[in-house]
Amino acid sequence: MHKRRVLKSVLGIFLSLTVSHASFASDDAASAAAAVPQPAQDAAFKSWLEGVRTEALERGIKADTLDQVLPTIVPVERVIKRDRNQPEVKQTYALYLKSRVSEWRKEKGALMMKEHGEALRSAGQRFGVQPRFIAAIWGIETNYGTVPLSYSVFDAVATLAYDKRRATRFRRELFAALEILDKGYAEFDLMKGSWAGAMGQPQFMPESYLKFAVDHDGDGSPNIWTSKPDVFASIAHYLNSYGWQDDQTWGRKVKLPKGGEVSLQGAQTDGLKPDSWCAAYKSMGVWRDLQDWQALGVRRLNGKDLPPRSIPAALIVGDEGDDEGYLVYRNFCSVMRYNPSFKYALAVGLLSDVIAKD
Repeated sequence: MHKRRVLKSVLGIFLSLTVSHASFASDDAASAAAAVPQPAQDAAFKSWLEGVRTEALERGIKADTLDQVLPTIVPVERVIKRDRNQPEVKQTYALYLKSRVSEWRKEKGALMMKEHGEALRSAGQRFGVQPRFIAAIWGIETNYGTVPLSYSVFDAVATLAYDKRRATRFRRELFAALEILDKGYAEFDLMKGSWAGAMGQPQFMPESYLKFAVDHDGDGSPNIWTSKPDVFASIAHYLNSYGWQDDQTWGRKVKLPKGGEVSLQGAQTDGLKPDSWCAAYKSMGVWRDLQDWQALGVRRLNGKDLPPRSIPAALIVGDEGDDEGYLVYRNFCSVMRYNPSFKYALAVGLLSDVIAKD
């Protein structure tokens, strides 16, 4: 009941609006219709925007940029609803992975690997990331660039910054979005993204754009909306910045000994000390050498031995009851920095396995 009261309070700034959508793509395409049309009538929101303006000027954002953006910002009711019902939280592993690693994504991914092979290899070589992982993230994020992104980035991040749940984080994202426009990295009409303000084909948040977006095609500006070379290189740069190792894969699905879903679990402090970019994810549990997992009875799905390499690995158990799990390596943690969800990182890894073989 408390959660309902909080949500009702947050949504009190919005006008009621009912919109029906059949898919993620159509949801984004119709987002403009979900915007509340009269934010200026809400004194609290208007006052909040004035505070944004004051701080933005102090940060060096030009008044002309603020005059272009701030009067257009409207809070979006659907953004709050989506924020409260994210599929990484709501869906089972089986349902999530089935929908993300779909037959369409597998087939389309294999085609995209061939069609854009040169650009993918160029980006991969520059940043030391296997092309199949770049393509897999591209596929999971925007269906290989085919999902229409029509939410205003400014509307989305301002809505979440005004909301109380993650206000501090999204206030930073709002200022980052203003900086992108202010520095001329993108035109106002190009600043389109997802319900959460994730931009372009690789779905970078504004802060991530400023840190990781790459001008790989050499035209003077990192264009993650329409330039495939920039999209691929930006994804690769992101993974590389979080410790990606191009001599390793992400992990593999494995068969566990009977009862292993419980008996093989452990705390992070029980095993090997993980790499720095993995240590933050304590819920991954114990890290052991791959050969120690072998000694504990973990095998490939077909019953064969694990690879003979000696590398740290952690066990992810999805939906319990089938004596299966996933042994994941340090690259899994790099994908987790892209989206801190076990389900998401597993989807990227599994999709990368089937769209190409490195």
